[in-house]
Amino acid sequence: MNTNTNSTTTRRLGLTAFAVFSSFGALANSASASTVVAEYEFTGGSAASSATDPSATGENYIATVAPNTATYSGISVSSSNAYFFSFETTDHLTDAIASNDYHSFTLDVESTGATVSLESLDFAQEFWNTHTTLDFSVSVFIGTTDAYFDSITASDSIVNYTINGSDYANGDNALENRSVDLSVITDLQNLTSDAEIRFYFYDNSSATDRTHRLDNIVLSASSVIPEPSSAAVIFAFVALGSAVFLKRGKRNA
Repeated sequence: MNTNTNSTTTRRLGLTAFAVFSSFGALANSASASTVVAEYEFTGGSAASSATDPSATGENYIATVAPNTATYSGISVSSSNAYFFSFETTDHLTDAIASNDYHSFTLDVESTGATVSLESLDFAQEFWNTHTTLDFSVSVFIGTTDAYFDSITASDSIVNYTINGSDYANGDNALENRSVDLSVITDLQNLTSDAEIRFYFYDNSSATDRTHRLDNIVLSASSVIPEPSSAAVIFAFVALGSAVFLKRGKRNA
């Protein structure tokens, strides 16, 4: 037996395996980069997401939920935002939950076979025609199971944002840009099932000429794959490299 030859073969095999697995690691790292998986600008009244990441798909934004009608809630063609009239909403989050005063969209993860970790949710919270003695609020909930929203309470909200009417002159239009860090929420990491994002609206106004508005909604996430097909290709290279070097080793024995 040629000890030097076998030793060289072993080293080559080890280097080949190391190189392939390093490539595997690089692929996994590139796949985990943060990307926009759902984005809603509501241009021309469109409910569609403009994001194109293949690991997850943002389904159409839902702006009319029973018993609310398109008269009270929807997507504006003229102003290109999602709206909800304040006279149709209730005073408190608990009542908003009971009354289905929300908008929503679903992030489709299951159909892609990916594993996704949610990182951030950004949106513009607006209120048209404020009043100095009134406050206007939106609360965010994210559910990852079919039964999640069946039993939610106000304490389950991820975040609550309020536009304080006292910060604006009576009749002014308010705009606040919001950013929610989702990366710190364990239940929203390494998802393999769909996630539904809901925005609940509530205020202490009964006027018919005031509206909640949402715009420029952006959901960012990272995928923790490579997908199975990519992994299979890499492991095939490992197996092929192993076979080649072992065969050479036997010839030189």
